[in-house]
Amino acid sequence: MTTPTREIELKFLLDAAAAAAVLTALPQGETMVKDMVATYFDTADHWLRRHGFGLRVRRSGGERIQTLKAGIERDGGRDEWEWPVEADTPDPALLAGTPAALPAGAALVPLFTVTSRRTLRMVQAEGALIELVIDDARVEAGDRTDVFLELELELKAGEAAALETLAARLSAVAALTPTDLTKAGRGFRLLPPQAKI
Repeated sequence: MTTPTREIELKFLLDAAAAAAVLTALPQGETMVKDMVATYFDTADHWLRRHGFGLRVRRSGGERIQTLKAGIERDGGRDEWEWPVEADTPDPALLAGTPAALPAGAALVPLFTVTSRRTLRMVQAEGALIELVIDDARVEAGDRTDVFLELELELKAGEAAALETLAARLSAVAALTPTDLTKAGRGFRLLPPQAKI
């Protein structure tokens, strides 16, 4: 079976002023900005979602990454699997080595799209390496949309306690609202009632 990586992160909602304050409060470092488009997929009867998974293909520049995420957190994080792909649609065969292997004959369909401008900076804190991401994002499902600004602190190396320490430090300079709502969760909320299983 394909081995997943573990995603450990904290997530917050904020406004533009808070986003600027967060970046100003951090040590100077290289800041990257990139535009991304992610399309989320499932079967028509939402087999993946019903079994606790989310599937997307994210495009940034010429790179496309297919990502499968487990929706249930385990030991302070959640499992995810990533593969480079050539197209804007997922390769179902890649799921075969994961707990989200699709039933025979199941077909994947696009459900919604997340467009975002991502500001990213790597931060050293409490001996840990943390990826700080601010996403200025828009979710679109048919004619329904949701616009939001989100801060993610993701542990790349070190102890998870460093996330809380950095979050407390940033909360002292900016209004941060903790949230556990994922981008996939936002997209599913926009689907019409008859499309929700």
